[in-house]
Amino acid sequence: MKTNGNCYFFGTFNPPHLGHIGLAKKVKEEFNFDKIIFVPAYLPPHKESLDFYHRYNMLKLCVSNSFGEVSDIESRLNPPSYTFQTINYLSKNLSNGKKIPFIIGYDAFINIEKWKNPEILKEKIEFIVLKRRKNGKDAKEEAELEAKIMALLDKGFDFKIAKTIDYFDVSSNQIRDLAQNNEDIGKFVDKKVEGYIDAHGLYR
Repeated sequence: MKTNGNCYFFGTFNPPHLGHIGLAKKVKEEFNFDKIIFVPAYLPPHKESLDFYHRYNMLKLCVSNSFGEVSDIESRLNPPSYTFQTINYLSKNLSNGKKIPFIIGYDAFINIEKWKNPEILKEKIEFIVLKRRKNGKDAKEEAELEAKIMALLDKGFDFKIAKTIDYFDVSSNQIRDLAQNNEDIGKFVDKKVEGYIDAHGLYR
């Protein structure tokens, strides 16, 4: 069966958790990608984050070569780590002229035009959009969101909506809070990541 090359998963991964891994595996399976390439942000422009190398090292511990790889590309580009800059590099050096598959959450995608240089993203990315969490929005709100995403299609954004994704009911922020309070995080992160966090006293 023909595969669709690699797909890129950008984020702070602060820390990487089992939800990130599960989403990546589901996307790889549904769209028949060779691998998911995790790209931790080196210096996120809009948020403070743990040192890049800790986040990179934790990803290396929990991303198996059977489904993914971890890239340090953003540590080799000029900060801050704007997505368009990394995409420009990947497009020039690795894409062979093809659009770059890129995992993104539904709500983030709806706001993609607020990102830095969205025209570059529109030109060079095929977005793999994760379906929305169930959050009790009424039919009118759901229809408005659907209209927003279809408007992006009319504006030339290239995307596919993932059908088989189930969200992991925890966020990196919640895990950091648990770690800070010396509470158990073992059911949310890979055991090797848990050991790394303990060994380095992260989020304490």
